[in-house]
Amino acid sequence: MRRAGAITSIAAAIGLAGALSLPAALAPASAAAQDQAEPAAAQEESPAESRSTEFKAVEGAPPTKDVPGGPLLIGAYGAVWLLLLLFVVRLGRLQGRTMQDVERLERTLGVQDDDGDGS
Repeated sequence: MRRAGAITSIAAAIGLAGALSLPAALAPASAAAQDQAEPAAAQEESPAESRSTEFKAVEGAPPTKDVPGGPLLIGAYGAVWLLLLLFVVRLGRLQGRTMQDVERLERTLGVQDDDGDGS
């Protein structure tokens, strides 16, 4: 019974590896077919299509704004640290209030801590 489970999992792993390697095995054949089709397609391109595939820098464009990233990054880190600090301070205050409530309830109920470990 145990051996049949191991054989099944090995067969599943082999099947998965085969399924994952199938696209890689077919890729060279499809790339070769595309290479053969490209020269014919290049001859049929119109001038508008050829311009749309080339990058040409715009001359005489209005100047862009350069915003330095360093101060923005430092400001963002500072804001995150400040929020984290405020969150930790708030948690400390909430824990203090909770401890005061527990002590008050223990006094009200008359429960005493015999061993001193808080449990």
